[in-house]
Amino acid sequence: MAFTKGQSGNPKGRPPGTTLAGKLRAAVGKDFDAIVKAVIDQAKAGDMSAASLLLSRVVPAVKPVQEPIPVKLEGETLTEKAGAILDAVSRGKLSPADAKLLLDGLAGVAKITEIDELTKRIEALEARQNGN
Repeated sequence: MAFTKGQSGNPKGRPPGTTLAGKLRAAVGKDFDAIVKAVIDQAKAGDMSAASLLLSRVVPAVKPVQEPIPVKLEGETLTEKAGAILDAVSRGKLSPADAKLLLDGLAGVAKITEIDELTKRIEALEARQNGN
């Protein structure tokens, strides 16, 4: 059996509500308010699991905020800048975690630079080939 490109082999798909999650939603649906009230009552009575469940669903998790740290990256090349980062770590001016972030950033810049240079070289080769 051959399928047409871009057309599903099962256009109707799985009927709604037949997955485990769908069946659970259907079963809980009619008792949802009572279930929520029971969890709230348990949390009020000191059940820490119920309290944790409620809070994890209602209160967003606190994300850590990192303060910016000024770092002077001396050097002309990416290699020299990476050396400056490692030097800052060895002198206690920069944490290893911050250094990793900076080094990862430098690696990204190196990759972008490499792609740009390769693109220019390919374009130059193509221009030279088309000119002949």
